[in-house]
Amino acid sequence: MRKIVLIGLIIILSVALFFIFTLLFTQYLVITSNTLPPATPTEQPTFTPVPTATPFVVAAEPTATPIPLDTPAPTATSIPIDPTATATLLPPTATSTSAAPQVIADSTVNVRSGPGLDYPVIGALSPNAPAPLIGRAADQSWWQVQLPGGQTGWVAGSVVEARNTADVPVTQAPPPPEPTATPVPAEPTRAPHQFEPTGWYSARNYGLTRFLGNITDAGGTPVNGVAVQAQCGGFSVISNPSGPVGGWTSNDGADDPPGFYDITVARYPVVCKWTLSVVYTEDGKNVQQLLSEPIEVDVTSEESIITANWRKNW
Repeated sequence: MRKIVLIGLIIILSVALFFIFTLLFTQYLVITSNTLPPATPTEQPTFTPVPTATPFVVAAEPTATPIPLDTPAPTATSIPIDPTATATLLPPTATSTSAAPQVIADSTVNVRSGPGLDYPVIGALSPNAPAPLIGRAADQSWWQVQLPGGQTGWVAGSVVEARNTADVPVTQAPPPPEPTATPVPAEPTRAPHQFEPTGWYSARNYGLTRFLGNITDAGGTPVNGVAVQAQCGGFSVISNPSGPVGGWTSNDGADDPPGFYDITVARYPVVCKWTLSVVYTEDGKNVQQLLSEPIEVDVTSEESIITANWRKNW
């Protein structure tokens, strides 16, 4: 038993020694690898000896050569003046634009084809824009100018300021335009009939056949003395003259309003297609002339009063 314990101790001790030896050897390798190699000695620089200074030698000052006193100093040579020489003049400078003949206006003014208000307008001068002046009227009341496009025209002297006009020539004015004839207004188309209807309508009445209405001129003024005829087949009735004129053979209708006419045919409805016309008659019986286009109106048993109005055209 004691022998076995001894052998175990020996084994444990051997293993411990192995680990200790291994640890020491590893530490040695680490220290050895981290040791820097010895530095290489640097050679000392070689110094070049300073050359020996050359002694400074002071040169002797040169002796100035004396100028002989009897040598005369040079005199200035004068340039002879030729009395016959002619002075050369510089070329004249170009005349400035402001010295040229021109007109200028404070506002927009019309340019006309000739010196007068009866000539047509052909252009305009802009405010404060000079225009070349090329001619004038004899009394300088009009000036002839040149427009930017090359066209010439005239402006009134009263609306522009003319500059440098001494050499502006008198220009012959173009002939004035021929007056335009004023067209004569065409006469209004005359209505085909002296009278024309302006409207008609019927009213309910079972006991009377009657035609009535008003006659006026184009301005609405009542027209008196005009007769209206009502026809049904071969039967006809002519009204008294319109207005307070009275009848043909009696004083009937003397109290009628101005322009009013009235025809009472019967005290019952005369059913028929009646024709109404304005006519000219001298006795209330015979028609000398139709003065309007006839209109047709229907009289029925339910509507037997017809109102028809007329207008006088001429």
